[in-house]
Amino acid sequence: MSRSSVIWIGVLLVIGALLLRGAVCFHGVDQYSSDPDAYRAIAETLGVTGVFGLTTASGKTVATAFRPPLYPFLLSCLLSDQGLPNVAVTVLHALLGALAVLFTYLAGLSMLRARTGLWGPIVASVLVMIDPVLLRQSTLVMTETLATTLVCMVIWWWTRYRNGARDLAFGLVLGGLLALAFLVRPTFLVWGVLLAAAIVFYSRHSERVKWVQAASALAIISIVVGAWTIRNSRAVGHPVWATTHGGYTLLLGNNPSFYAYLDSGSKHGVWDSEAFQIAYSHRYDGDPRTAEFWQQEWNGPREVQSDEVVRTVTEHSDDRLAYESAMAVMKRQPSMFLWAGVVRVCRLWDPFPRQTAGRVSWTVTVIGLYYCCLYVAMLVGFCRLGRAFFTATWWPVFALFLTLTLVHAVYWSNIRMRAPAIPAIALLAAIAVPVRPPQRVGVSTEKLDPSCG
Repeated sequence: MSRSSVIWIGVLLVIGALLLRGAVCFHGVDQYSSDPDAYRAIAETLGVTGVFGLTTASGKTVATAFRPPLYPFLLSCLLSDQGLPNVAVTVLHALLGALAVLFTYLAGLSMLRARTGLWGPIVASVLVMIDPVLLRQSTLVMTETLATTLVCMVIWWWTRYRNGARDLAFGLVLGGLLALAFLVRPTFLVWGVLLAAAIVFYSRHSERVKWVQAASALAIISIVVGAWTIRNSRAVGHPVWATTHGGYTLLLGNNPSFYAYLDSGSKHGVWDSEAFQIAYSHRYDGDPRTAEFWQQEWNGPREVQSDEVVRTVTEHSDDRLAYESAMAVMKRQPSMFLWAGVVRVCRLWDPFPRQTAGRVSWTVTVIGLYYCCLYVAMLVGFCRLGRAFFTATWWPVFALFLTLTLVHAVYWSNIRMRAPAIPAIALLAAIAVPVRPPQRVGVSTEKLDPSCG
């Protein structure tokens, strides 16, 4: 197929993504008023005061490291009259969704075309376009949409230029993209380290070139992580390299209430976290690092902390208390921690969303069946790739699966946590497309470089 046809297909996919994502986002435009993760609040404070922080009820601005900075920064650029218009978020998420589809298509041209022709990249792009989790998350003020787009860009850059750039360019751009991904989700730091290591082990360049590329990628990531850490040290008083929300996320997945729910065989359906939330609100009325604290009956949630707590507790110390409380639970019940890790991984990759209040049962069934079919296609794709899946071309996909699995085996997880992996899933599933391109005269790339994928 001609180059112009390849381009026109890409244009049509982007237009289709803009129309679909735009329609979904505009349909749920009112949902952007909700701010469950405080991204809107941080963005508005940043846009109005220039401080990455939160504004208290009294009007005081307090610097924060509660969330990673890139997504709130983008939102702050969209402020109008000191507020964030829902329509602006709609446009941003629609554009990011279209970019995710575009870069999935471009990555597919490098990864799939030799096996599936153009059908593989097209199918992978469409799967990203229509994915239920991505469509749902695009209607919320959360990071999944931006994180997924950056993942697509990283995979595209890796597969397109891994063997082409012989200077600093490849490592610098790769490091820059991974650093941006870290500023959206600190989890991607693990992915970045795995990709940098792969440059050294998989690259067919000379020793000097591959070490320079790996070092330059790690240098960019380290500079960005270091800059964020220094900012937090100055702004919140402690060198926080990730966020001050990790402790709560760890405790949410490792607390006596959740462990008791798992120990009962999960026979009561979805875990009701109300008892945990009530106890957590009283964390300064006792010592949550002890078993006795969690066994105590609390009379409803504490709405306001005492004056002493307000004066002495910092964002960092509150996060550390949550970490220490979670670690204490894990040490007291090591076998339950291991079992909870298995449950968290299963929930991360579960094809069926959890049946919660407000979710229609038939939609849960349809979405679950869709993901079952997608996983079957993934399995077919994996079998067709065979050992090639563990070569350099597919390393970003494998490393991303590994990263999310390892991190969320410890921290709280649910189906939306796998949103950034959807493009990787789609690319692997597209290998199942039973179409082969016309045979060309000459030797294929795979035959020339079997070790690099």
